[in-house]
Amino acid sequence: MKVKVKSLRHHPKNAEIYSLDDLDDLASSIEDVGLLTPLVIDQHNQVISGNRRLACVQQLGWTDVEVSKTDINDDDAELFIVHHNKQRIKTYRELLNEYHTLNRIHRRS
Repeated sequence: MKVKVKSLRHHPKNAEIYSLDDLDDLASSIEDVGLLTPLVIDQHNQVISGNRRLACVQQLGWTDVEVSKTDINDDDAELFIVHHNKQRIKTYRELLNEYHTLNRIHRRS
């Protein structure tokens, strides 16, 4: 489904784990061929997967974007964010942030 780009927010936990840098190549790709994978958002219109893509479409001035909406328990959001980012090439800092996040989640279980 399509939603207004201005209605979406980056999930606050995403910023604690990942950075939104090196967007030029991704923005260029999106400009050339479009968004190949929809953003994944929660019931609060927070992006669970696709925060870098959201930053790019905002930079490109898009008004609407394709999303897949899923209801996620707020306590599980961090787990979904990390698992949705398994394929990404990450910095050492991002890998450490993932480790700390998953460690905290698994200690609660």
